[in-house]
Amino acid sequence: MMRSHKIRLNPTPDQEAYFRRAVGTARFVYNWGLAAWKQCKAEHPGEPHGVMTLKKDFNAIKASQFPWVYDVAKDVAEGAFANLGSALANYYNSKNGHGRKKIGFPKFKSKKHMRQTFRLNNDRIATRGNWLPVPRLGWVNMAEPLRLDGKIMNAVVMQEGGKWYVSITVEMTPPPPKTFDKPIVGVDLGIKILAVLSDGTQYANPTLLRSELGHLMRLSRRLSRRKKASQRWKKAMQQLRKFHQRIAWRRRDYLHKMTTRIAQTYAVIGLEDLHVAGLLKNRRLAMSLADAAFGKIRIQLEYKSAWFGGRVIVVNRYFPSSQLCSHCGEKHASLKLSEREWTCGNCDAVNERDPNAARNIEAEALRQLNQSPVVAPSGTRLVDGT
Repeated sequence: MMRSHKIRLNPTPDQEAYFRRAVGTARFVYNWGLAAWKQCKAEHPGEPHGVMTLKKDFNAIKASQFPWVYDVAKDVAEGAFANLGSALANYYNSKNGHGRKKIGFPKFKSKKHMRQTFRLNNDRIATRGNWLPVPRLGWVNMAEPLRLDGKIMNAVVMQEGGKWYVSITVEMTPPPPKTFDKPIVGVDLGIKILAVLSDGTQYANPTLLRSELGHLMRLSRRLSRRKKASQRWKKAMQQLRKFHQRIAWRRRDYLHKMTTRIAQTYAVIGLEDLHVAGLLKNRRLAMSLADAAFGKIRIQLEYKSAWFGGRVIVVNRYFPSSQLCSHCGEKHASLKLSEREWTCGNCDAVNERDPNAARNIEAEALRQLNQSPVVAPSGTRLVDGT
């Protein structure tokens, strides 16, 4: 299993200048390859166009046309072609129906993008404590040593918010399956309360972006009042980027702690298959939904649960988890989104919307696990077979 560790770098001014040349080279090579691929596709539509062929063509002309490529390690150009190949493969796999979501065609990279990267090959990486070797540069100081044990597969050096980081991917052997505290749980994700578990545990939504909207508005207003591309405009842009990065860091920290705790506690996790892209089209809820990061929660739960020896069972998005009474199985199709608490007309049970949905998700996950008939947690068959 692949695991990654992202570490902040502390480069010297000369090393930072090398990093800037490297990300510029990687961006140029990627754009050159994408442009050449499009040209070959237009001129010879019936012939296959491999990235390896483009790589050979580039290597044949780089000495005469792009000699500055030799100022950085060859890993940089090779990594750019590898990224281009992965981007094209992901697009065509998505187009053919493979994968969980649709991926667009690769776009040209811009130097104005907040995140600039270049790759290092695994045969050049052998960290020593707090030091990372970079070809044609030397040893670069890391804020902490690599915490993962295993074979290093690759490393990606990136710039985010004016700081430099390295993400090292390591191939690791999963630990022996652990003994879980509880066998199964259902998780209902929401905006008011981020995650409600079927056993009553709740995780509050920190609303990190919405809680600092005033600060965001001031930074955005300051940027809009500057002349574009001026020094003061660039400074305001950097401040805005740092603001968003700080929010992203805090969100990432909270989600990792929450999902790790859930993955370590429950052997089976039932999770609803939310259509996040469709939900984000609701302009009234888009900011709150993006701030909650439902997609990241699912990704983290899936790989962390597998790492600890558990599993995640995804419940169909059309399963009426909120409309079913978790006590008797009666379906209340007329239930409105604004009704946070309702009384079942069949058994008179008072249900809170989110905990009730979590219990129904747990029951459906258990049914899928055992491939048994659809029943409510109490054992009563659900009404109308739904």
